Amino acid sequence: MSSFYSGQQGQLYINGTKAAKVQNWSFNTTMAPLETTTLEDRDRTSVPGLRNTAGTCQLFYYSNTEGAAPTNSASTLIDSMIKATAAGTVASAVDAVTLKLAFTDGSTTGRFIEGQVWLTNVSMSMAVGTVLSANVSFEFNGAPTGVDL
Repeated sequence: MSSFYSGQQGQLYINGTKAAKVQNWSFNTTMAPLETTTLEDRDRTSVPGLRNTAGTCQLFYYSNTEGAAPTNSASTLIDSMIKATAAGTVASAVDAVTLKLAFTDGSTTGRFIEGQVWLTNVSMSMAVGTVLSANVSFEFNGAPTGVDL
């Protein structure tokens, strides 16, 4: 029987741990063809060029009140990019993160794209009547390490 996937079936994993409180994620892959046309050619020709995969996700910022150790997925991503520096010291580098964007139909196998990413933008906004969330943009470092879409 055929079925559609919906947002409720989406999942996000950060360094192998399933993220909680994810509102959405998206990704796109682009490829820039390299032109190989010569002077005698009548039609433009090209070969595959550089590929880029990037995306975004939005996570709710929340507090774990169940008595367990704090595990805030938004904080995990924010802390890998935004780092405090003491006066007179060199700022620490941004940490690479392994992200897995997945969706499943309830079976043991799901569809996914996974790889090491660099966070390129983190933003948070607070407004009356809304839940605090973090918007994160990322870019894959090289090709994805796993794909089953």
